[in-house]
Amino acid sequence: MHRASIAVRLTARGLVETYRNLQLTRDVLSQGPEMAATLRRGMALVSAVAMRDGFPSDIASQVNTFTVLTGSPIKSWGPRSFTVCDERDAVLLDLGYGVPTADCFELAGYASEADIAEDLFHDRLRSGLSSLSANDAATLYRQIRESIIRNPVRTRAELLRFAQEFPEMSSDLPGFYRPLPASALDGHLLRVCAFCRSPLFPTRERRAYPIGRCAVRECRLANPGPKVGSTHEVLVAGEWRLADAAIMTYWVGPGLPEINLYDALREKRKDVELYPMCDMADIGIGGLDVGIDLKSYSSAAVLGQRFARDIGGLRAFRRRIVAIPDFWIAIDRDYLRTASKVSGAPDGIEFLPVSNVIREFAA
Repeated sequence: MHRASIAVRLTARGLVETYRNLQLTRDVLSQGPEMAATLRRGMALVSAVAMRDGFPSDIASQVNTFTVLTGSPIKSWGPRSFTVCDERDAVLLDLGYGVPTADCFELAGYASEADIAEDLFHDRLRSGLSSLSANDAATLYRQIRESIIRNPVRTRAELLRFAQEFPEMSSDLPGFYRPLPASALDGHLLRVCAFCRSPLFPTRERRAYPIGRCAVRECRLANPGPKVGSTHEVLVAGEWRLADAAIMTYWVGPGLPEINLYDALREKRKDVELYPMCDMADIGIGGLDVGIDLKSYSSAAVLGQRFARDIGGLRAFRRRIVAIPDFWIAIDRDYLRTASKVSGAPDGIEFLPVSNVIREFAA
């Protein structure tokens, strides 16, 4: 394996372990002895690769600076080796909510999506619905997850009403949200994104973003120009709640194109189901005729590796489609070809742009 690839994968594991440690301790990332040893080794290897390339600066000497760098594609780090390694298009850290990306978990070498932080909430959701029949559990799973994606920010009263709609989960659902951070407010004003209903965070770049900027990566990529959907005067920040950072990164972000695709298909046909069988796919059409998984990986190669290992719940469907948001294909014109080649297209899976899926099934 290329030396740069080893450095990237070790760094990815270090970022995941550091994130999990910080979640438990609620500490702030620092260069101290509490930093994950894997991240320290990954940074040292990144520095060694940079030195071998004759790069003029040590890009991994300081952890806070380096973690910001991991929020950009690996190929933009600087040293030549990182511009040619297989993982060069991957983004390791979602800077919007400070959470490792799906690409990062994949490169870290975890065996399945059950290792991703979102599954903490999946487990709690499935556990709460375990006493129900399969049909009732699937219905409530879909309703709860869809509601969270469509409403990532709520008042405390709205959150309590939402929890009370689902007695099986009423004690758990409030824990899916956290107090609204003060950084989401512009004085006492909360601006909510028109596209994803998440907060528009004020930034230092006031001239470029006078109304603030959405922290959800998929929303920014699909809608480069921020737009206010609603504004709220917030006199007591504690009266508002925002979905947990892991949910924002793994449910809300990827969920936006899922919901948009579902809505587009649902306008034209009635045999469309969101999160069928408690998420065996993101969208099902015609029962088990077609299963669609919508994946929002920044790297086509990393996505291909994920499906080369296991196609997951798509195996239950006769036709198996991996839908890719068009903004990733606009960034990388070879995205579909790379993903298909690396995966080997196991079990007949197809990699298609979301726009093609809409044209085919919503005609």
